[in-house]
Amino acid sequence: MVILDFFEASIKLGIPMAALSWFLFSWLYNSGELDREDDRRAIKARVKKMKKFYEKEKRQKRNYFYDKWMWFGSGFYGLAGLWTFAVIEITDLFSFVYNFSASTQLFDEGLMNFLVTLGLNQLGNILNAFLWFAYWPADSVLLWVLVAYIGYWVGVEIARSNQGFPSEGWLGKLTKLMAGKNPSKNSSENSE
Repeated sequence: MVILDFFEASIKLGIPMAALSWFLFSWLYNSGELDREDDRRAIKARVKKMKKFYEKEKRQKRNYFYDKWMWFGSGFYGLAGLWTFAVIEITDLFSFVYNFSASTQLFDEGLMNFLVTLGLNQLGNILNAFLWFAYWPADSVLLWVLVAYIGYWVGVEIARSNQGFPSEGWLGKLTKLMAGKNPSKNSSENSE
């Protein structure tokens, strides 16, 4: 059961955390906010300073992703909360679209009731995102937190080493394959 829990945690939380942290930290390294030579402690300290500066200068918008990450607390916890919030919102959207026939009943009890229900639903989603570790289905919460944390730092380290995410090579090969070119054949032709 622990092995299945590990695979589920890796797919639902670990891999997305690695991808999101790689994306975010690549942007921070490339913009000069962080130094690639820093170790983990220095990175954590710099992210804390960025959070304090962000709280002082709240209206200085950088980009949507960065702002939401800071709003959820920055660092590992903030990114896990942001990912959980995105999953909850996307799930709610698909649920609404899938059950669209029930949407005719949305305004049966009036507009005010609809708005209150919508507001309470959003508040519940935000609370679930802040308590992200309790949201994910797990026999072992500690395992899920550990997998998420490892995924986060894997993404940070890939960004720090200034490498593309490993899927970039796969995406290039897939693009060539979709265009009708055999990627392995092209690479062998280029090596001759």
